[in-house]
Amino acid sequence: MNPFRRTNPHLPNTGRSRRARGAGAAFAAIFTPLLGLTVLAVGGALAQSSAENAPPPPPPPGPGQITVQIIAEAGSAATEGITIALYALAPDGSPGLTDGKTDAEGRITFTGISNDPGIVYLVGARYAEIPFGERVTFDPGATQTLVEIHVSSPTDQVSDVRIEEVRARIDWMGDRIVVTEILRLVSTGQRVILLSQEDHEEAILRRTLPAQARDFSAGRSSMGDGLALKEGRIRFWGPLYPGEQRIEYRYSLPVSADLPGASGERTLQLPIEFREATDRVIVVAGTTGIEAEGPGFVASDEIGSDSGQPLSSWARGALAGGQRIEVALTLPESRLDAAALSIPRAEVWLDLDDTRLTANVDLQLQVEPGAPVSGSSEAPLMHISIPPGASLGPLAPAVESMGVTATGDGGFDVIGPIGPGEHSFAFSYRLPSRPEGIEIGLRFPREVATLNVLIADTGLALESRRLHRRRPFRNGTRNFLHREAFTVGSDEIVDLSLTPIRSGGLPQAASMALTVAGAAAAALFLIAPLRRVAQHEQRADPESIRIHDEREAIYTAIGDLDHDFETGKLDESDYAEMRSGLRGQAIELLRSERAGGEAAAGATRPDATGAAASPPATGAFCPSCGQNIDPRWHFCSHCGGELSPATSAGPSAEEKSG
Repeated sequence: MNPFRRTNPHLPNTGRSRRARGAGAAFAAIFTPLLGLTVLAVGGALAQSSAENAPPPPPPPGPGQITVQIIAEAGSAATEGITIALYALAPDGSPGLTDGKTDAEGRITFTGISNDPGIVYLVGARYAEIPFGERVTFDPGATQTLVEIHVSSPTDQVSDVRIEEVRARIDWMGDRIVVTEILRLVSTGQRVILLSQEDHEEAILRRTLPAQARDFSAGRSSMGDGLALKEGRIRFWGPLYPGEQRIEYRYSLPVSADLPGASGERTLQLPIEFREATDRVIVVAGTTGIEAEGPGFVASDEIGSDSGQPLSSWARGALAGGQRIEVALTLPESRLDAAALSIPRAEVWLDLDDTRLTANVDLQLQVEPGAPVSGSSEAPLMHISIPPGASLGPLAPAVESMGVTATGDGGFDVIGPIGPGEHSFAFSYRLPSRPEGIEIGLRFPREVATLNVLIADTGLALESRRLHRRRPFRNGTRNFLHREAFTVGSDEIVDLSLTPIRSGGLPQAASMALTVAGAAAAALFLIAPLRRVAQHEQRADPESIRIHDEREAIYTAIGDLDHDFETGKLDESDYAEMRSGLRGQAIELLRSERAGGEAAAGATRPDATGAAASPPATGAFCPSCGQNIDPRWHFCSHCGGELSPATSAGPSAEEKSG
């Protein structure tokens, strides 16, 4: 009956799965909110007022098969026609959802789904208004699994419930503290406990809050539908499953400016009172520098956090039912100086496909030396904006610890405190796109000294009035286009247009060839006047000048082509074909240049014997094979062909006459 069991991901066709005993606390934190969402979604209660609220797509396809068997206790209602939801969560965070109803034997089989071991499947059912479920993964190579979900009718007997631990985490966010309380409940009975919410007096547990408490919400590890704040008391009606279960909620308390020590340290009281007896109470300082004191509390071992930063804590033993204690919280010194916060550097990584744009933003924050800086709900340190229609991704614990609160425009405020020094502030969002591309405007909460925009090169044409081009680079197995801007203002919108280069037009090789040819023409246009001036006296023949400059431009194009191949932008067959064509053109031009030079030398500068002068010096490529060479070589190291070195080791004309 426990919904948090771990099921063996692959079993032979024995018609029975192996059940793990006890509650999986880590799994419960993920499963419980998702199960409630999943069952609502398949029941039609999930709002679909916009494209962003549309249900997830089906699970990824594959050869996998999951059979779900509902097992009810004797005397319970029939198990036929129960809606079963199958929720898939891929390693990259993308979801998938499908559903179906059980047959007369309480069984349903989901076929044609991926058996990727990295995908976590959550199987959920709602029986007698109670969610039940299991977590499933496939072993490598496995294609089948059988999941048993044991269900039962609820009971209203609460005598077998106790609060094993209350853990209160204190996070300071500018003008308020946020208290997150996690209650570890233990039920020694064999049935799920569920009470009527219409009865305000009866509840599995009750917690009295201070009158100034605000912003109450259920935490991530709670079901939420049986947890509420009414008349100054938190009440939990269930469902409470056999074994151990966590209940999580949070609320805020204001930090008044007239508290003692408002210019530096500030102290406020946190009352703790439960109707039920509690075995242990722990207070954790989520913000570095917070101190706690209270009757019976002693400093405890530091507690690890999601961000990796150890947190200070204080603990005491049992708290009797109805007993009230006061915990004195001392906040560290801070300063209300938003000007002490700057953004010297920002990076935006973009990845575009036919349906969406994924943006990962990393702001490098710099806080001047001194006390931590903080803001307030009315005057936050920063407001992070995301493009209209975008959906914000989950925030890392290190970012949440800087005092993040959601706003109505889809973005969020940062209230602080943020300590002195450098900090990485990272977040992500997704924006729906179309096959023809997308236009996006980037905004930042502070002036950004240096902005780098890195775009995954999936064959894109880029346009921006503000960003200038940098050399592309390779990161891991992917190539990225690089754009840069300096001194981006806080009220400035950096425009960027991304348009896929479609194969419906020119082939990729032809498009690249035109690009290379265009680059060669541009290079020719730029360097031709300079070369004509520099070589006017040496090459009076206009045709020789034209041939030489065109050949040098093709050399430049070959170098650009080599770079594109090295960075993975061209496959080997296209590269070989295009390079061979350019090399052939360069060889023909070199031969024409030599022929013209020899004819001109024979007509105007014969030597003592009447023979023509030496041909012009060889460039950076062999005229016979087209490979890279040193201009000073006499013979090509690749094909052995004879070359004309750029400088001669022989005596000069002056030395001969001397």
